[in-house]
Amino acid sequence: MNTPHILALSLLGLSIQQALAAPPAPAAYIEPPMVTVSGGEFQMGGGKPYMGEAAQDASALPIHKVKIKAFKLAKYEVTVAEYRRFVQSTGYKAPDSCVHQPIQGWFGLGATPGSWDKNELTSSEFQPAVCIGWAGADAYAKWLSQQTGKSYRLASEAEWEYAASAGKGKAGFPFGDDIDQKRICEFANVSDQSAEHAGMERFGATYKGFMGGISPCDDGAGFASIVGMYKPNPLGLHDLIGNAAEFLQDCWSENYQGAPADGSARLDGDCKMHVLRGGAWHWRGNTATQRNAMPLDWVGVIEGFRLAQSLDKPADKRSAPTALAFEKELAQAQAAERARRASLQPFPQPPQGLQLTQAGGKAAVQLTWAASPDPKVLGYHVYRSDSVGGDFVRIASDVKAQPYVDEAAQARKHSYAVVAVNRDRFSEFSAPVLTADQVHALPGRVQAEDFNRMDNVSVGKVAPQEDMEDAGGQAGLNLTGSAPGIAKDSWTEYSVEVQRAGNYRIAFRVASLAGSKGLALSMDGQPVLELAVPATGGFKSWQTMAGAGPVRLEAGRHVLRIRAVDGGWKLNWFAVELAD
Repeated sequence: MNTPHILALSLLGLSIQQALAAPPAPAAYIEPPMVTVSGGEFQMGGGKPYMGEAAQDASALPIHKVKIKAFKLAKYEVTVAEYRRFVQSTGYKAPDSCVHQPIQGWFGLGATPGSWDKNELTSSEFQPAVCIGWAGADAYAKWLSQQTGKSYRLASEAEWEYAASAGKGKAGFPFGDDIDQKRICEFANVSDQSAEHAGMERFGATYKGFMGGISPCDDGAGFASIVGMYKPNPLGLHDLIGNAAEFLQDCWSENYQGAPADGSARLDGDCKMHVLRGGAWHWRGNTATQRNAMPLDWVGVIEGFRLAQSLDKPADKRSAPTALAFEKELAQAQAAERARRASLQPFPQPPQGLQLTQAGGKAAVQLTWAASPDPKVLGYHVYRSDSVGGDFVRIASDVKAQPYVDEAAQARKHSYAVVAVNRDRFSEFSAPVLTADQVHALPGRVQAEDFNRMDNVSVGKVAPQEDMEDAGGQAGLNLTGSAPGIAKDSWTEYSVEVQRAGNYRIAFRVASLAGSKGLALSMDGQPVLELAVPATGGFKSWQTMAGAGPVRLEAGRHVLRIRAVDGGWKLNWFAVELAD
């Protein structure tokens, strides 16, 4: 034993036993466990997304032959634990704001304070590193290359698709066809029963009607999962579909015209945007050919990355010591997570026979349903929507006695649903029930959100600072759509009672950034008028389009429809007044 070394330890106040027992200092980096992907040729592109679209994805055309050189691809997406070594070693200034706080309607708050290690949805060192943006992924790859002397990088889009399809160029899922997505939860973390439960429980945000909806299975994860929890593809690669969307080298191009045939990254497109592949826990399963992209300045909670490695020399089949140590720790985390998931009670069945009673259309709403025969069901949660087709919000928890009475029911037509609750989980929604049609007396003002039927519209909230002039109505709400403003050909219908026949003028309270061809109004299916919407200066600047008409309206009950001739505008209310 080296005597000067012992003396130095003694001077530092350390015993020989302590020195020998002390664990070695952790490595400055973790090399990822890698899989060697043999080279070959495949047909890249094509296929139909499994989210309801009928036609092929135009961005994945034309189908073209690509020759791939052998390379390595990481078994897992880069985790928080790995990214932590990078930040600690370099002092890298990662983004400190991120789109990561779901609300009712999901990510409606935009970027808020949050980072790769401190965000609303990351709870494990072995979840994917997110909230980093493309630049954060690229910087990590370059750093690890410098540390190891190996050629780590982000994969090209062609390499990713080739590996995801196990070299076959198949347009479906890496594990085979699954159009109904009943098997996908064995292989991927997607928007499923657990995701619906977690979103509703924590944020009141549902996947019902949201971007493809819910896969009819349970993968056990509400948000991002510890990596490697699901079955790998035939090459041994995990989480290529779901979990975190993966940033790639390629700049975004609208299609494959002019794409490289040698498997290299395409760098001649819109380099302010980079390609993403694989979908995420927030979406139903993406296929091996589906494409997406995000701007360079986008920093979100569902986008991460995995590493590729160029083979500058014959592939070394040995794993790096840090990779072996990482997999050992990962296996422990996976075992603990599997045990947690196994301890959860199964999802109960949704309640049956939900019925609604509403005396005279104005009294409090009374709900009843058939009690669950499942002895593990402890109670029920009650949900109410703001409007027909609106998002459900929980209004009562752990209800045990029936009937349930909603004393705060609004006059606007809306819906209810109930879920059954056990110790750990609650069921899917019961079949919803609707309140009676609301009838509006004319002349008078009608709030745009007080419709009885609609197609492709939503009820949005008006910010307090907006010039809205909504006195006497449902303050704070307006009619909008999934895009900025109402979508073309969307419509809403209102039941109206015209008090007496006569000539009327109709005013509309609107907001629009650039103006629009506007709206068409009909009564009982007959055209009444059509109006353009002016540019008001933006969606927070409201203007009254006054005095359209006069139009002749007959006395009695009618169905009034407002249809968007063109998109790009919002509606707060409309008012019908006698012209003579």
